[in-house]
Amino acid sequence: MQPWLISWIVFSAVGLVVPSCLLIYAWRHSRTVTSALIVPMIAVIVLALAMVPAMRSAILGGDYGRRLYITMDVFVALAFINSIYAAIRKAWAIAIASVVISLAWLYVAVVNSVV
Repeated sequence: MQPWLISWIVFSAVGLVVPSCLLIYAWRHSRTVTSALIVPMIAVIVLALAMVPAMRSAILGGDYGRRLYITMDVFVALAFINSIYAAIRKAWAIAIASVVISLAWLYVAVVNSVV
């Protein structure tokens, strides 16, 4: 297998599937959409859509553009702040999911700045 395919599979599993499962668990546990649940859901959806090559530039912006890096930085910051907020409210599944999503967005930012 190609090395990029292995890293893509690992990123998809860790950056998308694990936080999605945690968010679904948190939603099913409380049966309501809380304010702490909205930000990570949006961040995961946008991250999943950004992985589709045809939608990436429309959602995030062009390669090496200012909008690309601002969008990624905003999602990193929002997910991290949301993790702190969820930890204060003792919503641990949401807090862990937000940290993982923040790290996934940070990984996307690093890859885009290196490549």
